[in-house]
Amino acid sequence: MYFFLDVFGIAVFAISGALSAGHKKLDVFGVLVVALVACLGGGTLRDLILDAHPVIWIANTSYLFIGILAALATFVLVRMHWIPKHTLEVCDAIGLAFFTLAGTQKALALGHSTEICLLMGLMTGVAGGVLRDIICNEIPLIFHKEIYATAAIAGGLIFLSLHHFQVNEQLAAILGMATTLVFRLAGIFFGISLPAFLFSEDERSNE
Repeated sequence: MYFFLDVFGIAVFAISGALSAGHKKLDVFGVLVVALVACLGGGTLRDLILDAHPVIWIANTSYLFIGILAALATFVLVRMHWIPKHTLEVCDAIGLAFFTLAGTQKALALGHSTEICLLMGLMTGVAGGVLRDIICNEIPLIFHKEIYATAAIAGGLIFLSLHHFQVNEQLAAILGMATTLVFRLAGIFFGISLPAFLFSEDERSNE
């Protein structure tokens, strides 16, 4: 189950990275760089913090090739076909759901506490997207868009709660991923977001 989550998450996040690079009209090398940062960044940071060596894509280079192939396939397909408006956000939401659970499960397998497992799941889910957006000179989605990190936290909590009560792990993982995905998609399509911090007096006076 853990391997499947990683593979699917890498493919989907590589697609989201490639689409972000495409919006900035980067060349194929730029597309590959952004895609690999998006799909491997979160897992790399997680493994470094957890001291889980070697890092996931060094231990298993198939992850690296999956990211490259997904990025190249996206580069080719986008040049041939029109891509729907929310494709980037939906791919990102799917990757968030899969990576959050993959990170949570890995920390759990290494014997870490519930709060560390939740944090590692969140980091795995969002760090690659943050790096992707920074490279593309965008404010990361996690900081200014619809429900994002909250969705990852909700999914991680559902999984860890079900695991605590000894629910079948695959069922717990599916429900955790579904929770993250539903929350994130609700944010995308219905504009649900957390309250913004209004510091400027001008902004307050215009309300």
